[in-house]
Amino acid sequence: MCSASCQASHTLVLTNLLPVSEFTIDWVKLTFFPGAMVDSGTNLTLHCEAKISYSSVKPALTFRLLLDGKIIYSKNTSDTMLELNLAPARASNSGFYKCEIRIRNKEMSSETQRLTISGLQTPTLRVHPSTVYEGDEVTATCSAPQETGSISFHFYKDSEYITQVQSSSNSTATAIVKVFKLGNIHMYCNYQLSMSHTTALSSNSNTVEVSVKELGITPLIGIWPQLNIVEGDRVSISCNVSHYTRNDVEIFLTKDKLLHKDHTSFRHSFQAKVEDSGDYVCKTEKGNVQKTTSAKLDVAILFSTPVLNMAPVEVFERQNFTLSCKSSTNTQRKPNVNYSLYKEQHRLKSGHSLSLTASQANNGRYFCVAEAKEIRKTSTQLTVTAKVPVSTPVIRVVGRVILGRPFKLVCESKLGMLPITFTLLRDNKFEAEVNVTGPFRRALFNISSIPSRQDVHSFVCQARNQAPQIIRLSQPLDAPVIETVSKPVLTLDPKGYTVTEGMNLTLCCSVHQGTAPFTFAFYRDGATSPFFNTSSSRKQGSYTIESVRRDHGGGYYCQASNEANETKRSDSVPFGVNLAGWKKAAIAALCFLLLLVIVIILILFLKKAQAPRHTKRTKELS
Repeated sequence: MCSASCQASHTLVLTNLLPVSEFTIDWVKLTFFPGAMVDSGTNLTLHCEAKISYSSVKPALTFRLLLDGKIIYSKNTSDTMLELNLAPARASNSGFYKCEIRIRNKEMSSETQRLTISGLQTPTLRVHPSTVYEGDEVTATCSAPQETGSISFHFYKDSEYITQVQSSSNSTATAIVKVFKLGNIHMYCNYQLSMSHTTALSSNSNTVEVSVKELGITPLIGIWPQLNIVEGDRVSISCNVSHYTRNDVEIFLTKDKLLHKDHTSFRHSFQAKVEDSGDYVCKTEKGNVQKTTSAKLDVAILFSTPVLNMAPVEVFERQNFTLSCKSSTNTQRKPNVNYSLYKEQHRLKSGHSLSLTASQANNGRYFCVAEAKEIRKTSTQLTVTAKVPVSTPVIRVVGRVILGRPFKLVCESKLGMLPITFTLLRDNKFEAEVNVTGPFRRALFNISSIPSRQDVHSFVCQARNQAPQIIRLSQPLDAPVIETVSKPVLTLDPKGYTVTEGMNLTLCCSVHQGTAPFTFAFYRDGATSPFFNTSSSRKQGSYTIESVRRDHGGGYYCQASNEANETKRSDSVPFGVNLAGWKKAAIAALCFLLLLVIVIILILFLKKAQAPRHTKRTKELS
């Protein structure tokens, strides 16, 4: 016997000896029967066929049908043909179809074919109940059982769109609809089928009539008493729904706000005030159904809202004033009205008037209260502020006062109710006037000039506001006055127009008029910058040139200025520099020596010239 290993060896040999079937896929074809365009409800067949060439054994293959790229059917078979029946075909079956086959690692697809199925089933509408009261709900069911796919049902009432409901699995949708319109309403539905590449809308369903009856919950409203209602009277308003016996209704009484609510008829009572006049509404509500009835209430005043007055209207500190409270009364009822006066919620006095003296302590908000027959009315608040008389003004200079030039004055008060009138007086005569309304309590005056220092004290300022018989006068103006410098004079020390070399020379620049401090600048003729500057509280400044040299000679001048910022220049003063005595002696000695040398040279020259002549003559004599 052969062992297990021997049997396995024989099996492997036999398997390797079996022939391997070779194949190729020639084509795949998809066909629709009876056609690619049919009506809804037609029995439709999808026919897929493939041609395969193989060597020995027919291979097994896998068919797949695709609609719009999605697999809708798959089958493993050895047949080369596959059929799928759509009976009956519906519009939701429309789309692009393709057939695919797969054998081992090879596959092939047919050409994509479009299938169009025309027509949709007409939907059916059922409504229950068919007779209702306004505000009730009805159940509407729309169905198209023969259709498949994604369906949206639309519901309508008297041609008005109501709602949309997505279909359930059985192509049916239900909507709950509330009805409010009295009479007969007509309802219908349709649906929209959504496909991958398009949508289709069905025709309208059958029309269902629903009868809507009125809900008898309209209220009745009544007001007692009906006429001649005056503040303080007791008023009663009733809301009655006696003809409706069920307690599933809500009843409201409103006037700008909710006054009362109940589930049965009721009566609402209150003490009338003028502000209670107006339209009152009784409203009943059951679900979403509302019924209203209104009535108007007119309440005459018992007495008017009091008015608090102040006399005089404006007061200054220490003036007396009176607060009085008044209101008009109903001529028929003629009530006894009691008054009270208040300040900042504190009661001051019972009565209609109060006399006070204006002061900071009595400033504040006042009001009065009038009362009669339990009716209390409050006036609007009156703010009392005692006006402050103007304080004594102060007069001062803006900047500096320079003789002969314009300058500005400010007149200012620290306290005082605006507006304030400032008047400038010069030598007790009117000079100018300014009316100041704020925000600052000051006035600015422009002055052309003053001729002398003493004139600055001639200015005073007067201030006044609406305080009666109060005029404040400032002190006379006290301010420093700057006088411009006069033309400076440049002098030399020692005096004269020449100076000996080596001596000290002092340049002195002085002015006769002007206000200290002074600035003196020394220049040499032709120079643009000073060679020396000095400041002094005196009317003169000096500069000393020590050990004068010959090159110091020439013209010199000076300039003088002060805080008036006006510079004036002196005349130019020239001087010359003589040689020093020792230099003169040296030059004289040098000249004498030079002359002596010249004489000696001449003598020697003459002697030399005469020597040959004398020798010649001697020879001749010999």
